Amino acid sequence: MGIFKTLSNSAGLVDDMADRLDVDLTHIGGLDVESSALAYRSMVLSCTACKQHEDCRHLLDDNAKLDDAPSYCRNRDVMHRA
Repeated sequence: MGIFKTLSNSAGLVDDMADRLDVDLTHIGGLDVESSALAYRSMVLSCTACKQHEDCRHLLDDNAKLDDAPSYCRNRDVMHRA
């Protein structure tokens, strides 16, 4: 898989996980737009290093809402309910 496809898939997983957990990523890095963009980029890049993409995609596809991110989620510390 190419780098752009991998980044796109990871961004989709991050967005979908945030959606299932009711986490608003708009100000994930604070009120500063640039800081939030850098924080989001960091989350996507962290996700790209994960080896559990298939498990994550199945979890997200099978659940409209989640109480917590799975233990294998590299962004679990950020993906908490507000």
